[in-house]
Amino acid sequence: MDIRVDRDACVGCGLCVKDCPMHVYELQDNVSVPVSPNNCMGCLSCHEICPAQALEHRGIYPARRHYIDIKVCEMLRKVV
Repeated sequence: MDIRVDRDACVGCGLCVKDCPMHVYELQDNVSVPVSPNNCMGCLSCHEICPAQALEHRGIYPARRHYIDIKVCEMLRKVV
């Protein structure tokens, strides 16, 4: 996954770090850094929670996101 963080926009709140189920991000020098972008499953929860809109996931489009949401729901049903 190609994840970009706008370092000028990022406010260092850490919400993406806490929210990401795949532990893709870390805070480094008060900026979010995607340290494990290959772990990203494309749910975009980090993108949705970011108050500064500092995250960009290249290659994820609304139709693909819908597909991912369905897959996540299917996975969760198996766990529950």
